[in-house]
Amino acid sequence: MSPKVRPTVQSVERAIAILKAFSPEEPELGVGELSRRLNLPKSTVFRLLSTLESGGLVAQDPDTGRYRLGVDLIGLANSVIAHADVRRVARPHLRRLADELGETVSLSVLDGWDAVNLDQFIPAHRLVIRAGWVGRRMPAHAVSVGKVLIAFLPEEQVRAFFDGALPAFTPHTITDPHALRAELARVRDQGYATAFEELEEGLHAVSAPVRNHEGAVVAAISVSGPGYRLTRERVVEIAPQVVETADLISREMGASPDRGAP
Repeated sequence: MSPKVRPTVQSVERAIAILKAFSPEEPELGVGELSRRLNLPKSTVFRLLSTLESGGLVAQDPDTGRYRLGVDLIGLANSVIAHADVRRVARPHLRRLADELGETVSLSVLDGWDAVNLDQFIPAHRLVIRAGWVGRRMPAHAVSVGKVLIAFLPEEQVRAFFDGALPAFTPHTITDPHALRAELARVRDQGYATAFEELEEGLHAVSAPVRNHEGAVVAAISVSGPGYRLTRERVVEIAPQVVETADLISREMGASPDRGAP
């Protein structure tokens, strides 16, 4: 069977080729050089460079007319690096917590208004049904990690979050904006979030924030399991351990011991 052919957009492919043509050895390139190297008409290269320049992805030297990569790429790269760094730093702590508690431990970040699992550890002796997998997207309002990630956003972003719908996934999902607002305030006050059968019936979880060197919440860790084992009482019991682990990861990410201001 032939491999699956993915649909592509030619202009985007060409723009990508232009960006990848730059290197530390050749940080600046002219229209003619790019045209010859990529076998594209100069007019096409010029139009693509103009578009990339308007988006901050390339910049033109006014004296030489040659182009170089733009500073906006730094922000994009930092977003990738931040996720890669937090995953690398968190892994040993997640593994240890999963072994100590005997439950599934995950690391998640916010993408849009979804919480996305970056990493996960499941104790070998546990048979986990319907566990959230790495890469899984979950509606932020219905999971403990999502509550953490939303709770510590700047207020204007929190208001934007509440402009959207809050659909129910179980009878226990918080769909009333006022109730969810109160829940997020509680998360900020106590430093962790809980969810009891709010996304899936029978599933309980507790989460705590991970902060970077600037004190901003960049991720959340969670412990989840079936309600018959991870009872409400057990969740409250292990919450300080989850917070402590998140704090350890935060300090390795450069955060101050007080975890930053709520």
